[in-house]
This record gives sequence, structure tokens and C-alpha cells, in this order.
Amino acid sequence: MGGVTNYPSALDDNTSLYDVVDSTTAIIAAHHNNIKEAAKAIEAKLGIYNTSVSTSIDYRLGHPSSGHAHDAASGQGRKINPTTILVPSGGYPDALSLHDHLMARPRHIVTWQWQGSTPSGASLGGPMVFPRTMQVESVTLTVKKPPTGATLAFDVNVGPTSLWQASQGNRPVLPIGSAYYGHASPNFVTYPSGALFVVDADKVGTTEPGSEVLFTFVFKD
Repeated sequence: MGGVTNYPSALDDNTSLYDVVDSTTAIIAAHHNNIKEAAKAIEAKLGIYNTSVSTSIDYRLGHPSSGHAHDAASGQGRKINPTTILVPSGGYPDALSLHDHLMARPRHIVTWQWQGSTPSGASLGGPMVFPRTMQVESVTLTVKKPPTGATLAFDVNVGPTSLWQASQGNRPVLPIGSAYYGHASPNFVTYPSGALFVVDADKVGTTEPGSEVLFTFVFKD
């Protein structure tokens, strides 16, 4: 004689599995058979090792190629495409997707400083050398004392080549009274390992040349 169970379409309760009272309830076959059917339903839902039943938990979690598919089958969600997960508004400084940020190349930030007033027409300080090939992503510039009387302009050369070889107007240029230069994408991006980076002061202010210079370079692999 077979029993009945609500599971897996619904949960069993004290009615379907019978709530009995000692010395009061007459024992009938359904007391055993309903529990038996409930146990069989649970086993079927869990599945056996290496089962091919796609609705079983063992298949969904343990199948080597198509189990945990999130393919909108009953009890599963849709496939997750990481390239469609967009960054929340204001969450990142650009419009890349979360996937792009997670998979993006690491960034390396290097600062370069010149203390005191900026001399004109000079290669400032010693050259910078990076023993690996990377890409220049952005360059920013700040000064403690902005130039007065004339514009303050710099160039950054990698060997004999300017980072802004195709658009010199995008060089780090500070108009009179300005203390910050936001990055303009360099034209010369990828440089060879061991190349020399040299900062040149092309023009300086006449009454105040501009002083306490700080460059920030952002590189990526």
C-alpha cells in the first residue's frame, strides 16, 4: 500500500505525516507509508552520485559541465554574464563594467617632485628608469606656487621622444595663476623597458616661475 507526500511541490506538515498521541492514536499503515514516501521524495530531489536527472540537487551542484548552469530551469536563476554587470553610478571614475574593472590590468602610480623654483629650459633632476615595459595611462601636475607673469609649461621625454609628440598642446601647461594640470592622454603610450624618463621645463613664469612641482604618473601593465 502506497503512502502520500506533499514534497517536493509543497512541504509536509503534521497532517500529511500524521501527528500521533501516545496511548490515544490508533496506528495505521499511512503513519509509516507517508513517512516512507516523504523520504523517497527527498532522496529523489537530492539525487544519487553522478545522476543524470537534471532537476536533482546532485546534478545541479556536481555535474562537471552543465550542472550549476543558472539556465532558468525551475529553482535556478538565469546565467550570470559578468560583462553586463554595470558599475553603480558614481562607483568608479569611468563607465567600465564591473567585469572590466575586475579583469583590468593593475595600475602603478609613480610620483616625481622638484623642490624650489622651476628653472627654464632645463632637464629637471635625474631621469627615471623603469625596468619593465608598461603603458603611460595619465599624467597630472600640481605646483605649490602657481606661475605669474607667464605660462609654466613642461614636457616629459622618453629617450628623445615626447609623451605628447603628436599634440604638444596637451603637454602639462599651467596658465598664470593655475596650480593644477589634469591628465590629457599621452600620444606616446607604450615605452620599452629601461627607457629614460626626463622632465623638461619648456617655459616658466616671469615674476613667479612656479615652484614645488609634483608630477603623478599612472602606468598599467
